[in-house]
Amino acid sequence: MTPTELQNARKVLGEMWGFGRALHRSEMGRACGLGPRDPGQMIRKYEEGKASVSPPMAILVRLYLKGIMPPDGLEGIRR
Repeated sequence: MTPTELQNARKVLGEMWGFGRALHRSEMGRACGLGPRDPGQMIRKYEEGKASVSPPMAILVRLYLKGIMPPDGLEGIRR
């Protein structure tokens, strides 16, 4: 998954999940189970090309785009 594909996924998921906007990086990070302190930090690194999106992360994002919901629901990512 490229940085652009991840950015586009945030936009699509934000709309799909009823946010009416792109997901914030921290929301995307929480949806993907990334670090408790700053879950958006790794998303930022992915999107800036400073880190490669791991295959499991890419699969998870693609599953979300196919309609699978986060395990803790949407309330788990809104903070």
